[in-house]
This record gives sequence, structure tokens and C-alpha cells, in this order.
Amino acid sequence: MTIDCPLRSALKRIAPHLETLDPIDREQLRPAVRAVENDVEVIHIPDRVVARIRDIAARMPKGA
Repeated sequence: MTIDCPLRSALKRIAPHLETLDPIDREQLRPAVRAVENDVEVIHIPDRVVARIRDIAARMPKGA
């Protein structure tokens, strides 16, 4: 059984749009997005990056 946490889901939604983000956001999120794309199970994400992931994901259309 696998559990898909909300943060992982948000990163999966952001991944296709990574290159369209502001350069600062792109560089902050790139390691986390790459980890999700490569099915890494455990990674450390700093709190400030978690906040940016949640903010960016909340601003994206749900179908994106």
C-alpha cells in the first residue's frame, strides 16, 4: 500500500510547469521535484520550501 501525501501530490502538479516558474522558485523546488519524479521515498524539504510548494500549488488551476 502506498500513501500519497499532499506535498508529493503538489510537487507532481508543479513538475510539468517547473520551467515556467520564477528563477528563484525554480531553483528552490527543482531538487524536490526531481526527487518525486525519481520516486525517492524520503527527502528533507526545508520549511520555507514547503511553504513555497503549498503557495505555488494553491495558485495553480486544479486541472493543471
